[in-house]
Amino acid sequence: MENILYLTKSKLSKIKIGIIYTLFFTSFLVAKTSEQRKTFNEELSPVINREEMDPDNLTKNQIEEIITAIPELILKHYVFEDKGKRIAGEFKKLVNSGKYIKFHDPDSLINILSKDLEEISNDGHMYIKRKKQKAGSGSSEKSWEELEKENELKDNYGFESVRILDDNTAYIKITEFMHPKRTMPTAVAAMKLVENSQNLIIDLRNNGGGYPGIMLYILNHYFDGPPTHLSTTHFADRNSTPYTQYTSDLVYGELRDGSPLFLIVNEKTGSAAEYFAYTAQAFGIAKIIGERTNGAAHMNEYFELPHDFRISISTAAPVITKTNSNWELEGVIPNIETDPNISIEEIISIVQNNTLEQKK
Repeated sequence: MENILYLTKSKLSKIKIGIIYTLFFTSFLVAKTSEQRKTFNEELSPVINREEMDPDNLTKNQIEEIITAIPELILKHYVFEDKGKRIAGEFKKLVNSGKYIKFHDPDSLINILSKDLEEISNDGHMYIKRKKQKAGSGSSEKSWEELEKENELKDNYGFESVRILDDNTAYIKITEFMHPKRTMPTAVAAMKLVENSQNLIIDLRNNGGGYPGIMLYILNHYFDGPPTHLSTTHFADRNSTPYTQYTSDLVYGELRDGSPLFLIVNEKTGSAAEYFAYTAQAFGIAKIIGERTNGAAHMNEYFELPHDFRISISTAAPVITKTNSNWELEGVIPNIETDPNISIEEIISIVQNNTLEQKK
């Protein structure tokens, strides 16, 4: 029994030694394989870009096609030739630096391009958007026009609130000036509802602009007699005839000529909403309440870029007849400066005090 036990112990020792050697060589081989795998991946990484393999992302070539098309469009269409040359030149430097090649995600590329274009130009109308956006899981992509129409319905064509307040004062909150042809019935209904109120407050806070047609329709209510020359717009195309904007007799309801008008603005009031405020102030038909506006006077157009991208470029600049100038960079300066978050009750108090002063 002792011999048998001895032999068994001897065999067990040999087995243990064998296991130790096996583990050692296996660990060595695994480590070597991992090192080889790391080296292989590093050698292969320039060939296979995981970000480019994502079907929703842009390839390096697609990014290059987008960014190289931008400077030429700016040179061709920017409203002021000399400034357009400077913007295009500075943007080309960023392109040549390779800054944008790593932005394979479309939204990330849009954000960085828009940020840089606005900083270079100091122009809020210089930015990038996608022509098409995804409608959601399992849905086909929707065009820009389809999305615009959906947003108009969702936002009640920009007319968020229309109501009669205290002391014969009416209030209209407009979040955006939307497509005039589709928005006109809503605008007409809003102005009809408030036509018996002596004072009208129109809240343009956070209204970034939009189409000019509806704000011109509202302005028509405050001009009587022959058409009034409001502004002249100059275009990037030097061969284009400047466009002159006049008031018209297009009013479905009563004129408000001589009735007090108060426009509430803040730093996010821009573009067409600023045209409304600046022009109404310049012609003496409205008092502006709030804080200095955005300062985006230029008019923009969209131009196609590769891969369903598009660029907004300032192509025209309006000059208001009464001031022979506009609000670009300066913004609209309020007649009554207040906290931009002022409540409706506080606005009513300001309106009442101003109305009393005008009657004295």
